[in-house]
Amino acid sequence: MNYTTDSKTWLAVKVGDVIPNKAWVSTGPKGRVQLSRGVESVSFQPNTLASITTSGFFQKTTEVRQQTGTLDLEIEKRSRPHTTVQTPYLAAVVKGTAFRVSVTKTTASVSVTRGLVQVSSFASGQRSSLGPGQRAAVDGVKGMTVAGAVSKPSISAVEPSVASVRAVGATALNGQPQSTAAGKNSTTSGSTNSNRADSAGHSKSGSSDDGAGNGNGNGNGNGNGNGNGNGNGNGNGNGNGNGNGNGNGNGNGNGNGNGNGNGNGNGNGNGNGNGNGNGNGNGNGNGND
Repeated sequence: MNYTTDSKTWLAVKVGDVIPNKAWVSTGPKGRVQLSRGVESVSFQPNTLASITTSGFFQKTTEVRQQTGTLDLEIEKRSRPHTTVQTPYLAAVVKGTAFRVSVTKTTASVSVTRGLVQVSSFASGQRSSLGPGQRAAVDGVKGMTVAGAVSKPSISAVEPSVASVRAVGATALNGQPQSTAAGKNSTTSGSTNSNRADSAGHSKSGSSDDGAGNGNGNGNGNGNGNGNGNGNGNGNGNGNGNGNGNGNGNGNGNGNGNGNGNGNGNGNGNGNGNGNGNGNGNGNGNGND
């Protein structure tokens, strides 16, 4: 099991991990992971690729984007719809319920265990409200079909729309990973809202910020000496660091008697953003009678 925040770098999911908000999680042929947030949970079955995004402050909403595989969702009941599951073929909107969403290369389906789920088909422009024991399936070509253990839900006509999640093999949309295969593990830095992962992991919000700076310093020194018993030396050093570092040094030397003069100049520059720049300049002047 792995996750990515940039669709390129994949990191292994471990028990207790905090999964960043908007990250895509991928399970392999034998992989399973449950993401938990309070009383809510999303369980990833094998060969599943999906992301979870939570937004808002006083009225939080959650969007699950599922490209393939199977998710089992336990969603807290609230007075208004607050969780949506987006797939390449249908969208499921819930106020609070327990249900399963499965996606293949050409179809998607929703089955409800508890509560009420509103399911809409993008291409065919159909909608149905599913209760416990009811199921809806959407084929990209044939449209929506429904079934029920006791009663069959009805289907109504709505305006056709376009999916925000690509089907397997289609062109990527909105930063969606190109494949479910995880790459080499490596660390990344940035600022994210995060979700808590158990053996299983979905939310506890938090944030992290990482910054890095590099500094480079260069110093140059020049010395000039004049005879007739007097020597003058001047040295100038300048250091510049990326991450804003500047250093200046000035040195003056005077020689008396026997025409010898020595001048030394040292310049130091410091760069910020964890970058240091040092510049040193040395100037020596010699005079001869």
